[in-house]
Formats: sequence, structure tokens, C-alpha cells
Amino acid sequence: MASLRRCAGLVSALLLVAAGAAAQPAPDCRQARTASERAICGNPELAAADKAMGAAYAGLRAQLVPEQQQALLADQRRWITRRTAACGNKSDEAFVKCLIAQTEVRRRFLAGEGPNGAAGAPRIVPGLFHEARKGRYEISIEYPLMLTPHGPASAAFERAARAIVFGKDVVKEYRDMERPMTAGLANFYEGRYEVTYADPRLVSVVFSIGTFTGGAHPNSGRSSLMFDLAAGHPLALADLVANPDAAIEEISRRCRAEAEKEDWGLFDDPDFPAVVKDVSSWAVEKDGIMILLDPYAVAPYAAGPHECRLSYADLAPLWKPGGPLPPHRGG
Repeated sequence: MASLRRCAGLVSALLLVAAGAAAQPAPDCRQARTASERAICGNPELAAADKAMGAAYAGLRAQLVPEQQQALLADQRRWITRRTAACGNKSDEAFVKCLIAQTEVRRRFLAGEGPNGAAGAPRIVPGLFHEARKGRYEISIEYPLMLTPHGPASAAFERAARAIVFGKDVVKEYRDMERPMTAGLANFYEGRYEVTYADPRLVSVVFSIGTFTGGAHPNSGRSSLMFDLAAGHPLALADLVANPDAAIEEISRRCRAEAEKEDWGLFDDPDFPAVVKDVSSWAVEKDGIMILLDPYAVAPYAAGPHECRLSYADLAPLWKPGGPLPPHRGG
């Protein structure tokens, strides 16, 4: 396999030079072409972040079979595209800060680290599935695997996660699907995940799913999994709050007030309670909960996705005594 040349950590871009190649510490910024590559060459902090992310990539790759290694490479390509989209329109200083933040998130993802840094938190790394048929479809799926701890709870977590991101049988569905009528387009299904919180008892994961099967535009949606490792099962709303009806009413009121303040362009009669009562719209973070509001949930498609964030302190009267929220081991 060909080796990679990189500029003090041009791993994120130059990983793509040769499939499966191993990065070598041979600084050479003459190869830098894109704005991201030039920024990495010109900023020691970003170069260090990129190098650390590359080490996490190499560590994960070493644990994978060849088919998964190819899927990881494809996944890295898609991540670079997403990073460019997230940071590309920012000013120079903001651009570098954005690259550092995005690269650190990617490093944690590849290394299997949670964002809150809790001691003893499980290590969750991506499993990867990629399949494409030119002119027909492309399926790209990340799904979480719990490396540590092992046991019935981790196996139950993985089953619950796969049920969300793979659905009933999304692979068969796309294999059997007719190709889009528009020339040059192909159906696609992309499933990604982000660990929003992890400690020895509680794990919260948000899955983002994008699809295209013809029509005016792609569609997207999110679904969360809050999993109690001590109990070995996903959490229900009744596990979290003492009075679900009262919690739905109060959280809906607060989220609507936030949406109106920020001018989300709400429908005339947005149904916040319908979203809030569905526990798959809840995600746990270190300092509070996040309610996921996708396109069409309370506002038109053009308004895009939104999140309503509420602190644990703000919702203190709602929590179930002895329940998992607020987290007891937040790190």
C-alpha cells in the first residue's frame, strides 16, 4: 500500500490519497492545496488536532477487517465534505477555530470517547456499512459499537442502536428500489450518529438520517437513543420525569418561547407537545437536555432543523426522584 505524505498532520485530507495507507510523519506542506490544508500547515494548534485525529483514525482502522477499512475511508471522505461545508464560509480566525472544533469532535468519534469526559465511561466506536451501485443507490451507515464494557447491557445497546439506524431492512429496501427518474441522480441513504453524553450508567446518542428517493429535495431526520446501562434497556419518558403530562406541557412551553424569540418561522399552530412526548426527540448533554426539532416538526422544511436546550436546573421540579436525570456521574 502506498504511504501518505502529510504536512505536520494533514491526515484529514491526505488520508484520501491512498486507500488504507498509513500516515508517516514526513512534514511536506508543498502538497497543501485547499484552504483547510493551508490552515493546517499554518497553525500549530490545528496541526496538532489534525495529527491526533489521524492517530485515532489509524488506531480504529487497525481493528477493522478490510471491508470495514474501505467503509472507514469512504466515511472519512464524507466527513471532510461536511467539515468543509460547516467551516467554509467563515473568516480566517473563525475558520481555523471551526476546523479545530470539528477535528476534535471527529477525533473523539474515532477514538470512542464521550464529549463530557466522565471517568469510567464506555468506549463507543463506529461500525461502518457502505454499499453503492452506480446510477442506482448509495448506502452509508455509521452505527455505534460498545468496545467496553462487554456484557448483556452493551449487546442490548448495540441492538437498539442498529434498529434505529438500519430500520426494518434499509439495505434490502434500497437494493430493490427503482432508480430516480432524473438522469444523473441516485437514491441515497446516509445514517450517522453522535454520542452526546456517556458515563458508566447512561449513554445518549443522536442518529441523523438523510435520504433521497426522488422528489424536489433530500429529506433528513434525527432520532435519539438514551440507554440505561445499569438497567440494560432504553429509557422511556416515565423513567425520566415524575409526571409525564406536566413535563410535556412545561418543556413544550419553554421550547415554543425559545423558538418565537429566535424566530424559527413556526407554523401557525405548531404542535410542540407531539414532539416532546416522543422520547426519541430527547437527548442528554452534560448540562441539560436537548429536544430535537426536525424540518416539518414545528416549522416548514426551509426553516431547517433546530434544537431546544434546557438546563437540568431549569427543569429541577420535573425530574423523577432517583431517576437518571440529571446524570449522577457527569464527569
